Amino acid sequence: MYCHVCGAKNSSGQAQCQKCGTVLKQVSSTEEQIWREPAGLSPRNAAAAGEVNQRKNSPFLWIIPLLLAAIMGALLTYYYIQENAINAQVKTLHHEAEQAALNGKYAEAIKLLDKALGYRPKVEGLVQDRQITAKAYNLFNQLNEATDLLKTGKLSEADKIIQAAAKTLNERQEPVFAKARAALNNRKVTLAVLKVKKEIDQLTTVEALASKLKTISSLSGKEAEAVRKQITDKLAGISYKQAEQQVKKRDFTAALQTVDNGLSYAPDDQKLSKYRDEVLREKKAFEKAEQERIRLAEQQAAEEELRNRTGAVYVTDLSAELDEYGDLYISGSVFNQGTRPISSVALIVNINASNGDYIGETDAYVYPSILDVGEEGYFETYYYGVYEATNVTVTNASWYVE
Repeated sequence: MYCHVCGAKNSSGQAQCQKCGTVLKQVSSTEEQIWREPAGLSPRNAAAAGEVNQRKNSPFLWIIPLLLAAIMGALLTYYYIQENAINAQVKTLHHEAEQAALNGKYAEAIKLLDKALGYRPKVEGLVQDRQITAKAYNLFNQLNEATDLLKTGKLSEADKIIQAAAKTLNERQEPVFAKARAALNNRKVTLAVLKVKKEIDQLTTVEALASKLKTISSLSGKEAEAVRKQITDKLAGISYKQAEQQVKKRDFTAALQTVDNGLSYAPDDQKLSKYRDEVLREKKAFEKAEQERIRLAEQQAAEEELRNRTGAVYVTDLSAELDEYGDLYISGSVFNQGTRPISSVALIVNINASNGDYIGETDAYVYPSILDVGEEGYFETYYYGVYEATNVTVTNASWYVE
């Protein structure tokens, strides 16, 4: 039995060719006779066998399968390399987009995510990150719109946008919203500062300004610092003017309290600090002058007291007339030259003869009984049985100081 491929002789009933391994065909009796004939017995069979042997021994029968396998392997390798390259590029784009979004570069992040989605449009992580980044970007743009409104003084409209953004951000915890949240806090500060700034011009008392200063102290940033300085400057100015008025009234204690209160809010105000030193100097000078005034007043009071007690009564127009009965009629006037009213003025009148001999003395009482400062009183009295010309003098006077 001969192989129908290579023509090799095989045993009858053998399943495979012992030379090439081909499965041997089951043929009819005629075919079997043909295939069992020796190769050289039939020219036709010999030629066929020669062709089969020639094909079997051709190298192309082995090269073609190998080439096909190599091509398929190369294609598969190229495919896997390309896919891995795309995956790596998408991963890089995703990472760059994430970093850009976390840094607040929302537009750049969206552009990178769109590029990655162009390669892998069905990756859920890319789709979700793009949606979240877009929301953060929209919020950030809204807050920028609020900034423009604040710059033009439209505080009410800006406040509405800020409140809406705050409500949205309260529901978002993703780190990508960090820059939007920072922008929101900044806009809140700006809004609060502008509201306070708008009210400052209407405030005219230290207490009202101090209240606004307390409000602004919880805020930070350049704008808050500028308004804080504006408040402290105005507060210091009001304190300065108020202290000046108190100094004019010589109320130095109140003036120092006013200055110190102003400095407690504006400790770096040089004008107020210098004025405090000036108030202290004026206070010291005033107290020294006051002490001198008191001393002089006490001295004057003592002098006046002495005068009121020892020199208040001034006697004038003292006269003495001898009547036809030999009696002496004595009269005169008294002025109160003291500084306080006096009363019950009593005089002792001495009577001497023309040669100087002592004759006697008599009492005289002034009326009215109370003499006001500068008021004039009168007195008159008699001394009986003189019978001669005399000289009279007031030797003593007594009174009460009211």
